[in-house]
Amino acid sequence: MNGMMRATLAFVLVVGALASPGTTAPKAEADIYGDTMYFPVVGDNHYSDTFGAPRGSGRVHHGVDIMAAKMTPVVAVADGTVGWMHDDQGGNCCAMSLRHDDGYESWYIHLNNDTPGTDDGKGWGFAPGIESGAHVFAGQLIGWVGDSGNAEHVSPHLHFELHDPNGRVLNPTDHVDAAHVLDEPLLAPYTGSFRDDEFSVHQANIDKIAEAGITRGCNPPDNDRFCPERKITRGEMAAFLRRNLELPTPEGDFFADDTESIFHADINALTAVGIGFGCTDTDYCPDRPLQRDELAELFVRAYGFENPEGTDFFSDDDGNPFEASINAMAANSITMGCNPPDNTEYCPDRELSREEMASFFARALDL
Repeated sequence: MNGMMRATLAFVLVVGALASPGTTAPKAEADIYGDTMYFPVVGDNHYSDTFGAPRGSGRVHHGVDIMAAKMTPVVAVADGTVGWMHDDQGGNCCAMSLRHDDGYESWYIHLNNDTPGTDDGKGWGFAPGIESGAHVFAGQLIGWVGDSGNAEHVSPHLHFELHDPNGRVLNPTDHVDAAHVLDEPLLAPYTGSFRDDEFSVHQANIDKIAEAGITRGCNPPDNDRFCPERKITRGEMAAFLRRNLELPTPEGDFFADDTESIFHADINALTAVGIGFGCTDTDYCPDRPLQRDELAELFVRAYGFENPEGTDFFSDDDGNPFEASINAMAANSITMGCNPPDNTEYCPDRELSREEMASFFARALDL
């Protein structure tokens, strides 16, 4: 299975020339690569060999139509690089090709172009990260079955084609017959500590704080995900800071609303040394998203950043109770602002995502 996941098509084909109208091209030799290819549709489906069948206006059918319900997952049959794409919504969306490492191509046509439960032509049939030039691996989700293009008035299906390195279209039927069928799309191989931050501009900093032991992930016990776009809560931030500062468990209990929180000990540890602070005089609000001004105050208390020149860096934090800490963060190049390229604002009330927090941490600790 592991070898199959990374396999390319590796065809050794016995093929005829491209079919002329009204004829069927010879099939490629049956079961040529067997378990080195994944079946392109993951879910209930049916199909038959209609390669070479007349399609009107002198055309013949150049693929196999795999009939399945809309939004049934479609996966890459082998490793490859995304080539051409039809991605104009409401028009030719959605179809694409994959150029495989051995020169062969697989084509995926009639991907979904509707919003769920409609036939409005306003949907998007490509999975996140699927764009021209992107590298995908065998079994990766690339899109969903639909009725786009000239399939608008027929049942949803995937039109699947195979092409050899010389551009000749091949009968794919024997190949899909022999392909390995998946129960669900395969999770992507990933670099670094987590599998869900591959498209994040903060990935390098996420890996840095993971290596430093500040974060462990967001899906225990596996902890192979970071949830980069999720808002970071005040409780989570207490845990991150406590791990980095290696604070002991205190005896005191400072807030009334965190008793049931999994971050109860972290909140108390942080507050006992004068770093943590509540959202009111009696409550900590552990589940509330952390704001950018609160982050500045926590970092200045934790790491002692100063603003020796007394510079006022931003125009939107005047009167904010944490303005001094915000300026200290800017003076130490931990923040540059929130409105590039001008960077005249800090956006103190904006809630922080976990990925943004990672970059703040990496800069603050010079990781």
